[in-house]
Amino acid sequence: MSLRHTLVNIICGFIPGKNARTRVRVFLMYPVAFSYVRYVKHWARENCGGVRSLSMAFGVGCRNLVVMLNKEHVFKFLLVKRENPALREERIVNALRRVSPLMSPKMEVIDWNGVLVRRYDFVHGKLLCDFAPSEIFAHQEKIAKQLAEFMYKIGCADPAEIRDLKPDPNAVPGYMYGWFHNDIGNNCMLDDDMNIVGFIDCDKTAFCDFRTSLSYANHHWDKHGFQGLMVHTLYEYSNLYFAKHKNIRGQ
Repeated sequence: MSLRHTLVNIICGFIPGKNARTRVRVFLMYPVAFSYVRYVKHWARENCGGVRSLSMAFGVGCRNLVVMLNKEHVFKFLLVKRENPALREERIVNALRRVSPLMSPKMEVIDWNGVLVRRYDFVHGKLLCDFAPSEIFAHQEKIAKQLAEFMYKIGCADPAEIRDLKPDPNAVPGYMYGWFHNDIGNNCMLDDDMNIVGFIDCDKTAFCDFRTSLSYANHHWDKHGFQGLMVHTLYEYSNLYFAKHKNIRGQ
């Protein structure tokens, strides 16, 4: 453990409240975060009349800094040095948004002094897991049908402009196989009427078998008290898929 890490742990040990503690930890561990926030404020002055509201969130393990501006824009910065998936994500999002109305918000990649900054349109809604289990249970059929439609539409899509991002450019979509978000358990956003308004954080989207990711989502939802949602979603997805591919059912 580095000296900086040790000192940050000592300082944060005196800070009450998880959110405040996380914010202090991030800015002490990654001083570059200050320049990222300054960049967002500068962007706001240049593009939307200045800052009216600004809030921050941090990715799992504090690997990302997310800055929400004026409830209109979301900026995402990498804090930990690793391969930046921004350009890949932008290509996938732009291609699949035309296929499904439930895909992620519009995004662009901004090259700022060699740093690839991801900017998204703000999504007005709450994460699925921020709702009470009773709310999800009461609207389980509606939510499951929307999830199933999303899985089906992007799963059956094969946009030419992103075929080179598939493990095999000649691979074709099939049942439970194709383009998939890969993190619907964590990143599904809904409004108060239980309409899915978007899927955020699409950098894990890939052309793949759905099963492993769905198993994780099922575990995540069960942990939050949403038992049965995955079963219902798979039922609706199967109905959609086989209604369109009737010849497969009899094989």
